[in-house]
Amino acid sequence: MPQDISFYLPFRGSINPGASRARAHHLDWVRRHGLVAGEEAVRRYQGWQLTDLAAYAYPEAGGGDLDLVTDAVCLGFPLDDLFDGPFGRQPERVAQLVTELAAVPYRVPGTRPRLDAPVVRAYTDVWRRSVVGMSQDWRARAAANLARFFRAYVREARNRAQGAPMDEAGYVRLRRQAVGTAPCFDLIERAGHFEVPPGLYWSREVRLLTRCAGDVVFLCNDVHSVEREEAQGDPHNLVLIRERTRGSSREEAVRQVTRLVASRARLFVALSARVPELCERWGVDDRGRADLERYLTGLRGWMVGNQRWGVVTARYARPAPPVAPPVAATIAGEGVAAAPAGG
Repeated sequence: MPQDISFYLPFRGSINPGASRARAHHLDWVRRHGLVAGEEAVRRYQGWQLTDLAAYAYPEAGGGDLDLVTDAVCLGFPLDDLFDGPFGRQPERVAQLVTELAAVPYRVPGTRPRLDAPVVRAYTDVWRRSVVGMSQDWRARAAANLARFFRAYVREARNRAQGAPMDEAGYVRLRRQAVGTAPCFDLIERAGHFEVPPGLYWSREVRLLTRCAGDVVFLCNDVHSVEREEAQGDPHNLVLIRERTRGSSREEAVRQVTRLVASRARLFVALSARVPELCERWGVDDRGRADLERYLTGLRGWMVGNQRWGVVTARYARPAPPVAPPVAATIAGEGVAAAPAGG
């Protein structure tokens, strides 16, 4: 398991002092929502140390904000587990679940989902808490990012079903959505109770900074998870793609991906140095500058925190049974909620 690889990440990180309390909250939340099937699965889930990932990624979040981001970040892993087996090779069935998940931000509060699965109920709860205090612009952006994240699972399922080899460019485009960093990065603002001014957020420079941070996360994850995905026959890993397309050995492919991490980190540093000039050009006031810097600090925290977590988690140690209960029966109709009147 290549978890002891050294990555060039010239950023400082810390862990949230509320990590232990958030861990206890999250395990209770997971049980209440039925996200983990049985106590043995709970023990394996705890071994993944997912709550530490959230504590590294949001070191300054407190109280209910830390609880929210912990639940949101950790929820992506039981969701991912659902697609590891045969279900993840049936794109038409995956699309049913994904359609329901993508509808979560748009559903009228109190309306029951058509697909009444634990993961749908959990995302409904996370979304309800996420939007508190946030503007309509932020909500629209966060909803779109969630939808892109969910839809990526359909494309991954189709790739597995077809067994067609992927080219690197196509894989990177898909992985940038499937890794789920965009929704997690949106929560940097929610956890800090601020919003980057829209003009700045959508500027080329800030978009590229955000992309660099997301690339660092998925590239590090691909190194850590390569043996797990190889054992599962899952082609969605850049190390495996480099081995196949370039004839690289495992050691060479890992080295190539770590160099990509370093290049993204260096670009992030270079772009960050241009932020004062960007703010001057846009006429950004002091508050806007401070909010942008808080966002960039959050991106740095995510890059460092993800790597710190990646070297200690048991998530990638070896293939294991999923922790989440299966959703196939629900999609077959056994757990479908009644449609609301007039729906």
